[in-house]
Amino acid sequence: MNRRVVALGVLLLTGLLYGAYRSWWAGPVAEARADLVAYRERLEKAGQEIRNGRQARKALDELRSRSLGGDEETVDHRVRTQLNRLLESLEVVEATVTTSEPRTVETPARSIMGRAQASLRKRRDEPDFATLEFKIGGVAPLGRVLSLLTELRGQTWPCRIEDVRLDPVANGARLRFAVRCTTMFLLGPDAGEPEPSNVSSEALAQFADFALSNPFALPPAPAAVVQQSTPRPSRPSTPLFPYDRWRLTGIAELAGTMESWWVRPNGKTVVLREGAGIGKALIAGIEPEAVVLQRADQQLRVEIGSAIPR
Repeated sequence: MNRRVVALGVLLLTGLLYGAYRSWWAGPVAEARADLVAYRERLEKAGQEIRNGRQARKALDELRSRSLGGDEETVDHRVRTQLNRLLESLEVVEATVTTSEPRTVETPARSIMGRAQASLRKRRDEPDFATLEFKIGGVAPLGRVLSLLTELRGQTWPCRIEDVRLDPVANGARLRFAVRCTTMFLLGPDAGEPEPSNVSSEALAQFADFALSNPFALPPAPAAVVQQSTPRPSRPSTPLFPYDRWRLTGIAELAGTMESWWVRPNGKTVVLREGAGIGKALIAGIEPEAVVLQRADQQLRVEIGSAIPR
């Protein structure tokens, strides 16, 4: 009987001791260990967020150092300055650089944060970045236009080419171009103006063959074949009438009619009365010592022994 009581007492005492152990030691220790694990997880997560924040800050600082400035006026001025120098170096004629009104872009977190705490409202309402659109125009040969596009693509500051328009000029020997681009910048402190890029000769040489082929140039017009016109046979000139070889040798009156005697160029004698013609001259009258001729609007008087004047 005593043994049973002792055994029962031992079991009861053991149970009491185990319950006291769990209540006073094992439970609190387990909870403390769980809290420690959760704390370590939160600490690791916070550390990772801090490292991500540092990387993001470093990337933003690098992007800021590559942009043309931290405010609208500075970026606009530097865009115009660098592009005008570039166009001048490429000897572009009728060169123009125009800029549009800058546009700010809100942060995507604005829609996520919603009603943010007072400490976060300033960051929520800050614009994420700003963009500036600019246009470049001018007239240049195809090779220089390709060099301009290559230089724009190789700039150290952000430059996105939106569209390009080319119109042939002078039968395609030159092109009138219009290029629309966009740059972005972070509002805030100015990290200084980035140095203009120097595109490598290899980047420019890749378009050399295309520039030489110049698909915009019109083929030269075929040389016009000038057909030599066969000279028309000239009409034989009408020989002038030999008035000066007609000589008046005498005048006679027969049966009341006056007659004139002439020696023709062939030496033969001919008798002509008033109204007869010698070439284009008409005998208008015969006097005792002379003959009056009417040639066109000219009246001639030929005496005996004289020749008709030309």
